[in-house]
Amino acid sequence: MSTTAQATTAQVRQAMVSNCLWGVQHEPDIHYLETRPMPIGIAVHHLPFTTDCSGFATLMAKWSGAGDPNGSGFDGQGYTGTMLDHCEHITAAETQPGDFVVFGPGGGEHVVILIESAAKGLGALCVSHGQEKGPLRTTVQDEANTHDKPITYLRLPGGGTGTPTPPSSSHNPYCPLTVDGGFGPLTTKALQWVLGVTPDGEFGPNTKKALQSHLHVPVDGQIGPQTIKALQAHVGVTQDGQWGKLTTEGLQRSLNAGRF
Repeated sequence: MSTTAQATTAQVRQAMVSNCLWGVQHEPDIHYLETRPMPIGIAVHHLPFTTDCSGFATLMAKWSGAGDPNGSGFDGQGYTGTMLDHCEHITAAETQPGDFVVFGPGGGEHVVILIESAAKGLGALCVSHGQEKGPLRTTVQDEANTHDKPITYLRLPGGGTGTPTPPSSSHNPYCPLTVDGGFGPLTTKALQWVLGVTPDGEFGPNTKKALQSHLHVPVDGQIGPQTIKALQAHVGVTQDGQWGKLTTEGLQRSLNAGRF
């Protein structure tokens, strides 16, 4: 695979993860109902909307630049059965973030979207929209506990094969970043480049104030819960006001995708 193709497929997968986590963040404005045609004409990040599990998966694929997992050119038709018919069936070891997991026999009864590979087992994180309280961040194991077997893994159309490499977007010279949750000098420099401050790799007062200005929160140079929640909302992760690994991973994905 060429470097350009690798960047393109990785970008699609990273967009899938970011869009799904955005959905989790905006769960109160996303409702559940089995209806056709699916509401796949919705503008990116427009709220509110109502759909079911396969509709959500299809919408996330469209927003992320992937192919229609139902093989129908995003005409709003399809369900888990058409996903099973159209998408490549893969093993858990072959999965990557953005791939699908379908539960149940025959045409399937539920589908979720992986936000990490299931290669290490059913503890893999996924996003599920199977009820009004959703979309939710959960695990494949939790979904398996409430749905029938078998568990079928499907490759995201347009998501490439093998292990994708992070893309370099918007010409940020410090990207692609490794999405590892480590807020080190390289991630700081990539952030500083976007914020327009000297890229010295130090998360100092000028960078903190520039970040707060970028997030439209009070500019006091103190990175407290208000700033962190604004950052978390901006990168599509849970707003708990605590800057940990998951927040940094969201930041790294956003920087890689050129959307920060």
